[in-house]
Amino acid sequence: MTFLDQRNQQVRDETSHDKLTARAGVPLMGLLAKTPAVSLKYPMSLASKMSALANDPAAMKVLMKDRTSAANWVSVRFLDSYANYTPAVGPQDACPVLLTQPAEDRWTPHHLSEPVLSRVTKVPVDTVMLDNAGHYPLEDPGLQQMENAIADFVTRTTV
Repeated sequence: MTFLDQRNQQVRDETSHDKLTARAGVPLMGLLAKTPAVSLKYPMSLASKMSALANDPAAMKVLMKDRTSAANWVSVRFLDSYANYTPAVGPQDACPVLLTQPAEDRWTPHHLSEPVLSRVTKVPVDTVMLDNAGHYPLEDPGLQQMENAIADFVTRTTV
């Protein structure tokens, strides 16, 4: 649903909880990851824009209490590895790509995927905008558009 490179400062700035977290918190996690504090837990709701997971207020109430979602606490190790992840194989050297981008995504808007997708030149890239959908595309017609796009993509790209 999104292709982010958290090593990109603009991506960090726009997906972190706030700019202070993006500019100071991420480097701090990198330093803490080299200490015994590596196993300490930190709330995802303070690290990232968990408040933008869904556009439906009722769904957000559930997600903000869900310990496997927005209410999760993760280790310093996880936050450091997420913020500084370098893939072993870049997407430009892999397989066909499908981006199903929610049109109303307040957390990871389409322009944040462009730095990654613009480097993909050796394989096809399909982008399908999901109308009326937030980051978690719970809304129609976006949800149905996503289902259709995935089914079509799998049919076209598998042998």
